[in-house]
Amino acid sequence: MKIYFALINDYFGKPVVQLEYTATAKHAAFLAQQYIDHCPPAQGFTICKKYVDAKEIAKLLNMGGLTKIQKHFNTLLNL
Repeated sequence: MKIYFALINDYFGKPVVQLEYTATAKHAAFLAQQYIDHCPPAQGFTICKKYVDAKEIAKLLNMGGLTKIQKHFNTLLNL
């Protein structure tokens, strides 16, 4: 499974903010454009994708408690 997110770049082209995860690259680009429109120092964005294995999704669904799920998901995505 692919998960997309946008990295907002400053005027040097360095990523400074990561936006929320989305199901499509188009949605990630839409969120990034909205962010840039409302935050003048932001100059551009990069769309990134992560691959999540079905085994990991099943493990997340079987875990109890939202905190455990968030911790495991962040570990899975190397955050």
